[in-house]
Amino acid sequence: MADLDPIDTKILRLLQDNADIPNAELADKIGLSPSACLRRVAKLRDTGVIRKTVAVIDPAHIGRPLSAVINLEFHRHGNRYRQDFIRKAGALDAVRQCYVVTGEVTGVLVLHMRDMTEYTELCETLFDVDDNIVWYRTYIVTEVLKDDPGVAI
Repeated sequence: MADLDPIDTKILRLLQDNADIPNAELADKIGLSPSACLRRVAKLRDTGVIRKTVAVIDPAHIGRPLSAVINLEFHRHGNRYRQDFIRKAGALDAVRQCYVVTGEVTGVLVLHMRDMTEYTELCETLFDVDDNIVWYRTYIVTEVLKDDPGVAI
């Protein structure tokens, strides 16, 4: 874990809310000179605190209105089997998040798809031909109540 001081924390909060904020405006809000602010942001990137800067896109506006969460259970839990599944899941555009978790399931996937045809093809590709998948359950998203990609700081 990185040692973050209150200035770093404030920078992260502001960037998480709006990563497009110009450095001069960010520096002004933080109370630093633009050069000092730029150095701090660069350090946060270099140390991996800021992994990447992205645009958060509404999937429905780009033709991917069908969202789903899938829970699954592996038969074998060894690293080799997990890595094989992660490689296959990572190659599919519809899979936006993939987690190996503790508890009653082994993995959780979050998907954004064009339609049920893409969903069916994905299930055939990812689950039906993999003898390491014991079962999977799909939960189709009917309403988004909160979708905040940020982290509580």
